[in-house]
Amino acid sequence: MALSTGQLKPAQMPLLLDAFDEAATPVMKHLEPFAFSVWELRSFRASGVVGPTLNGLSKFYGQPVEVLSANPERYLGFKGALALSDEAVDEQEIIVIYCGYRCTSGATLDRHAYFASEEMTALILAGSEGSAEVGVTIADLPSPSGVAYLTQSEGDLVLLWNTVDDLLSVQLVPTTGAQDFIVNQGEIREGWGYRFGDYKYLPIPTAEAELSSPESDSPPSLQNIGGYTPGMPDDAPDWSRKGIYQGWSSEQILAVFLSFTHMLRQGALVDSSTIRTAKSSLSGRRRQPGLVTYLSYRSRSGARATGDDGAPSRVYSHRWTVRGHWKRQWYPSEQRHHPIWISTYIAGPEGAPIKTSDKVTLL
Repeated sequence: MALSTGQLKPAQMPLLLDAFDEAATPVMKHLEPFAFSVWELRSFRASGVVGPTLNGLSKFYGQPVEVLSANPERYLGFKGALALSDEAVDEQEIIVIYCGYRCTSGATLDRHAYFASEEMTALILAGSEGSAEVGVTIADLPSPSGVAYLTQSEGDLVLLWNTVDDLLSVQLVPTTGAQDFIVNQGEIREGWGYRFGDYKYLPIPTAEAELSSPESDSPPSLQNIGGYTPGMPDDAPDWSRKGIYQGWSSEQILAVFLSFTHMLRQGALVDSSTIRTAKSSLSGRRRQPGLVTYLSYRSRSGARATGDDGAPSRVYSHRWTVRGHWKRQWYPSEQRHHPIWISTYIAGPEGAPIKTSDKVTLL
């Protein structure tokens, strides 16, 4: 109900984590052997190595692995039984579906929850429009896994992430899509999601990236393992347009998470406080979170009249607005850059007239 009305409170974050866990974890566990069999089939075809999943399936069917590999439709249900609408798809779709549910389930694993104010959300989304172009290691993340609720007037968003070694999985979903995922998961609906056997699945679109190594100053690199934005037919139901499938690309999903990560480290702009929450209803399955991190924007008073160093090298006859952007700051002790967010400010000599652009944006 809180998701449908856009009135989720920070203290309700454990309930949201519980709901994602309940919807995603059983499906993830059900799909896991199928995903593992795909990975092991690829390994077998490349090197002849038989993994434990394939070995078990070979014994179950009483057929050698070579037969299973040559007839995946018959023995494993791939291609013939898996389809989006009426189109047959290949083994890669099993990986796509599994990676989506693995990220959603894994995001709740360590019970890290964040709640961003509307001003903080605006700052995060503004930062996502430009890249900081700095390395991001697992130590730089707010937490190895987590769920963040981003509030905004035109519709709240939920950001989920999980890490497996150096592989980062990220999901971004409007609350309308989160509600549909949680409430309708597992139901058979015409045209709804990916079909595998007698079930249909609607994983949240997932971006995957390889995190930077500690000795690298390069940003995380996108992977195409599970990242996808499925196309939807013209007659698709309303949930596909306004719900989970929002049309975000993997690049956009990753950019929002990296901006979220960088913004949390901007002490001059961001206030972080902790809020005690109600006990989790799944105390037997997951650890109870005691706190939710609340993120708010620390406003700055006054306007800037000069550049970053306070000493402009040229004389200007007017002032102008400089949009917010990332600046790369080199740290010799770490041999890497850290991002600094330069907020929107007025540049130019004090007292000079402000020159505005002829461009007008209708809001």
